[in-house]
Amino acid sequence: MMRRDEGEISMSMRILVVDDHLEARRTLRTFITAQRKDWQVCAEASDGAEAVEQVKALHPDVVVLDLAMGGLNGAAAAEQISCESPNTIVLTTSLYDARPLFPRLLNGGVRGFIPKSRLGIDLIPAIEAARKGKTWFKPGQMH
Repeated sequence: MMRRDEGEISMSMRILVVDDHLEARRTLRTFITAQRKDWQVCAEASDGAEAVEQVKALHPDVVVLDLAMGGLNGAAAAEQISCESPNTIVLTTSLYDARPLFPRLLNGGVRGFIPKSRLGIDLIPAIEAARKGKTWFKPGQMH
């Protein structure tokens, strides 16, 4: 669905939110739907394996994926998601400095990284950039 929104064309997006903390998932869901009325969080997952299964079942447009999770971690899940659904945009997030993982993430099909401390600032622009074929890796934004 296309519509005009604040001077630019907007497209509905289905987003999968993956984090091992329930409160983090709820916060992201609330933030995303408050920022963009045409975007919806279609599902949530609490670990990497569940995320891969959700992607297989739902084929979301975007996955926002925490890197630091037990079991199948975010980097490994991102690789599987990118193989399973190459058109799905995978963006990663973490509380920790993920710069050492950037080469692996890029090679694994990840389109960007947003520090958790900057999700409220950078998540929407990162999704928009990824939709335009750009990546979102900003090492200077690590706190």
